[in-house]
Amino acid sequence: GNVGEVKSEGFDGNFTFKQKLGKVNLTVRGNMTYGKNEILERDEENTPYWYKTMAGHRVDQAMGLIAMGLFKDYEEIRNWPSQFGDVMPGDIKYKDINGDGVINDNDKVAIGATKRPNFTYGFGASAKWKGLDVNVHFQGVGKSTYFINGSTVYMFSGGDGWGNVLSEMANSNRWISADISGDPATENPNAEYPRLSYGPNSNNYQQSTYWLRNGSYLRLKTVEVGYTLPTQLVNKVHFNTVRIFFVGTNLLTWSAFKLWDPEMGSTDGKRYPLSKNLSLGISVNL
Repeated sequence: GNVGEVKSEGFDGNFTFKQKLGKVNLTVRGNMTYGKNEILERDEENTPYWYKTMAGHRVDQAMGLIAMGLFKDYEEIRNWPSQFGDVMPGDIKYKDINGDGVINDNDKVAIGATKRPNFTYGFGASAKWKGLDVNVHFQGVGKSTYFINGSTVYMFSGGDGWGNVLSEMANSNRWISADISGDPATENPNAEYPRLSYGPNSNNYQQSTYWLRNGSYLRLKTVEVGYTLPTQLVNKVHFNTVRIFFVGTNLLTWSAFKLWDPEMGSTDGKRYPLSKNLSLGISVNL
């Protein structure tokens, strides 16, 4: 049966401002859309843990464990609630949400936002002075998070034949045993990545705040610069108008996430990225 109730609300708007400053015609524009929703009712199994129900959360809400850093040594592991599989120093430790001394699926809670952005926006400006015209457009999204996973993130996990290692992963601040590195400082409980392991790792590859990333970004989407030659000049060669122009798309991106293009919304980066395009052309009107 189709049983459930969702409340959705939001707003959107846009503006355009035009002004003539001397001989310059200036236009500034912008738009934004914000939306949120909440599951009010859903047919789901009863549970003593209220935080596990989807009611009260957003549609497509990320759920996972709360990471508390990495285990420093075996003494810390012995004094910590039991987790997934055989845990070793350098593995991710999780918070025991319900306090039962065992960390499992009952300790997964709502974390982060949703994969689909709740906030999108864009703004830009255009100006024209004599024969010169410039147009700039930015686009961005906010309130979006997603998990990174797969063989590009879980190095040497195997399973799909992926043989490449991202340079970010190879050069990252990863937990390394002092027996290997010769430096106790590499046993960093706050390292960006846990210890390396070969094959599946039932503890480290759990969905958690450790692998949750901010999907927000701001992108310089389009830049266009053109120059229309003087009419008196082009009329001599029997043309009405001649315009020389440059167009660039996807030129710059500002984002806290650096592994791959955040607009892809990919968890492992194995998608063809958006291309940066630079075009130079001429438009002739006979």
